[in-house]
Amino acid sequence: MPSARSGVLRAVDVCLRVAAALLVAAAAFLLVPLPDLRAAQIELALAVQGLEPTCVRGLLVLGTGTGGAVRGDFLLCAAALLLLDWILGRASRTSQGL
Repeated sequence: MPSARSGVLRAVDVCLRVAAALLVAAAAFLLVPLPDLRAAQIELALAVQGLEPTCVRGLLVLGTGTGGAVRGDFLLCAAALLLLDWILGRASRTSQGL
């Protein structure tokens, strides 16, 4: 029978996975500049960048030939969230005795 601690860890695990997927989606959205959505792309980039830790903010941002950008900082944060997701998933399964 799953414990309350296991249920909380599982919920946080899912939230981290969703946040990582949203970061990857944001990085993909910013990859190709869309003239009609350029203002939205800039607003999204600034909003997400404001949520990032200062140590990775603007790190590995590479311009593309089409005028977009590969947001390495978003992808690094997504990778960190997936690592935390994996760790918490393991902790959740361990607390269930699996």
